[in-house]
Amino acid sequence: MKEVFPSYYGKFKCIADKCKHSCCIGWEIDIDEAAMDLYQSLSGELAERIRTNIEGEVPHFVLDEKERCPFLNKNGLCDIISTYGEEALCDICYLHPRFSHFYEDFTETGLGLCCEEAVRLILTEKEKFSVSLPSSVRNDGFFKERNEVFEILQNRTAPMLQRFQKLAEKYGLKFDFSNDLLYDFYMSLERLDKSWENELLKLKEAKGKAVFERKDLQIFFEQLACYFIFRHFKNGVGFALLSCWVIGEICAECRSMEEMLDVVRMYSSEIEYSEENTEKVVAFFRKR
Repeated sequence: MKEVFPSYYGKFKCIADKCKHSCCIGWEIDIDEAAMDLYQSLSGELAERIRTNIEGEVPHFVLDEKERCPFLNKNGLCDIISTYGEEALCDICYLHPRFSHFYEDFTETGLGLCCEEAVRLILTEKEKFSVSLPSSVRNDGFFKERNEVFEILQNRTAPMLQRFQKLAEKYGLKFDFSNDLLYDFYMSLERLDKSWENELLKLKEAKGKAVFERKDLQIFFEQLACYFIFRHFKNGVGFALLSCWVIGEICAECRSMEEMLDVVRMYSSEIEYSEENTEKVVAFFRKR
């Protein structure tokens, strides 16, 4: 089956020990059947350590008291990769932060924003988002509609706020939300990181739509919106609009691009990587 990728995809490379928010810390690491078979077949000291650090009806690695993977060493590198190579990783480790959408005769694969290097790559990319669909894909229905959304979001002759408003109008919506209501809603969701609560508090202090008109942030919001459409278009444009609003309002008081990228990373980790939270955000928007 043919696999297609966003234009920036080939630029991604894991920064390993340079990562400040390692995906080897705080995430449950399930082990797929093929990897389990491999680990059972290996011999040696590390192989034995791998087997003794697996438990559960759904096999997964046992994290230590600091929620670190037992194979993340003090240098921030993976012992399994260092000894056996990347091919010995379980699927969840090998594929992260990638996600895939499966269609009839091809697969779209992208990068998730929960990874700090993916966030930096995607949201600082100057070229317009694009993905080259196979020639066999008919330009109608789902893909035609999605392309029309991309065209609205990528119209750089208009400020980003107007683009968001035009997209909302296309679907009979409004790009305008109550931050107090959003604060209560997002606080009601399952939270993984206590620091996310501090970021949500900024919603109460946000001053409205001005952040979307900042000239220095036009490409940032364009790429952010295109990412959400690419990943969540099946959930409706509401998910993208609401997510961009919340991130923008929180970022309004950020003092640097680095802080803003970290807000996006946390939003992705807290919302996108919880199926329950994603479903609740989609449902919240549809009830408005």
